[in-house]
Amino acid sequence: MFVGRKRELKLLENCYSSNGGKIAVLYGRRRIGKSTLIKKFAEQKSDCFFFEGIESENTSSQIKYFTSMLKKQFKDPVLESVVFRDWNQVFTYLTDRLINSRTNSRTILIFDEIQWLAAGRKALISILKYYWDNFWKEKNVMLILCGSIASFMVDKVLKSSALYGRIDLEILLGGLNPFEAEMMFSERKSRDEILKYMLVLGTVPKYLEYINQSKSFNKNINELFFSVNGKMYNEIERIFYSQFKESSVYQDIVNHLQTEISGLEEVSKKINIPNGGGLKRYLDNLENAEIIKSFIPYNKKTGSKLKRYALTDEYLKFYYKYVLPFKDVISQSSSDILFETLTKNSFEKWMGIQFEKFCLKHKNHLAAIMGFKNQVLNAAPYYERNDTAFQIDLLFIRSDNIVTICEIKYWNKPVGTSVIPEVKRKMELIPEMKGYSVETALIAPFGADRSLMDSKFFDHIVTLEQIFEPFE
Repeated sequence: MFVGRKRELKLLENCYSSNGGKIAVLYGRRRIGKSTLIKKFAEQKSDCFFFEGIESENTSSQIKYFTSMLKKQFKDPVLESVVFRDWNQVFTYLTDRLINSRTNSRTILIFDEIQWLAAGRKALISILKYYWDNFWKEKNVMLILCGSIASFMVDKVLKSSALYGRIDLEILLGGLNPFEAEMMFSERKSRDEILKYMLVLGTVPKYLEYINQSKSFNKNINELFFSVNGKMYNEIERIFYSQFKESSVYQDIVNHLQTEISGLEEVSKKINIPNGGGLKRYLDNLENAEIIKSFIPYNKKTGSKLKRYALTDEYLKFYYKYVLPFKDVISQSSSDILFETLTKNSFEKWMGIQFEKFCLKHKNHLAAIMGFKNQVLNAAPYYERNDTAFQIDLLFIRSDNIVTICEIKYWNKPVGTSVIPEVKRKMELIPEMKGYSVETALIAPFGADRSLMDSKFFDHIVTLEQIFEPFE
């Protein structure tokens, strides 16, 4: 099922429509929909050739598999007997038989999971550079390099000396926005239930595809997480072992960040890795995969030592809280209501924390709903040096000299005036900003009750219905 991705499709189309040879790089975490997006982009284009790497295989196996895909897409009897010894022979063939045979038409070459095609090394990128510079660029080729290992895509593709100055389009593909994600659900599902799925699974398309639309939320979560055969029960292994080298280091970092926000020094001490470029690279790779997020207080500059990291991946937060501690129970139990049993008395509170993180992740959308998207200079949490959690989850600094403080409440009913003292206390935390006025915003699924509405305390009230509205 394909939904949304209008912006990314438009970027690819613009790149395709422009003159001359073009290189586009698309990357993002596993399951995020990279291959689906590329195939959607290419489906109406005739001269398009798709090649995919296979996981954990050496160069010889990659070339053999590449050749098999050539046979399927390019009916050339020569391919039935030829055996390519290296990538130079493969690309020489591609150049002579495929690219040079087309005069003016645009040819699209898609190399999906390029990090596997390259067997994790940069040699293939250097070879691609040679053929691009000498043969493909002037032949109107659009080369799309796609991958799911952030470290490889950033270090060996985007920042490589081989492709320096040659990349025309870069797309880091993230999760769906709320409106797009809603399109993956049955019309019979309420928005309240859809939000619950998003707070547990995020908006990763493949995860949402696992939901059985004819079953209840509890039934689906039991089957996905609380059974040894559930699709999400062992997903953590696929995330770390397939997406990251040195997977144990990445898991140690994420395991630490599940409980508190931490700066570089705190992470270094906790996992016993020197506080330097290596650790920073691990954190950057996790952030590129949308697993963690870095934050700087609204009143600090880029590079501030108050920069903090937090685990923001919804699936992992749920897994660490409710699955990992009970793996022995899950493996031995035949109960089909383990979810209800193991999360009793804590799930609603946990969902409230998740909703706060959800709003922080979709802050640009919230700014658009409240009518000041184009005025936002910064959107960030507020916290002090020794805090292990955010004191205010979201506030906006605006170019029209207004600070908007957001109060986020995951309540199953409209919020009443009891919230006012809490918001006033938070307003007192903010250091005075000369020349700035202060606004307040309430973000709550069911909005405000009549008494709170009549008080006119909040300048903005954002409800679940508005969160699921489409936006550009």
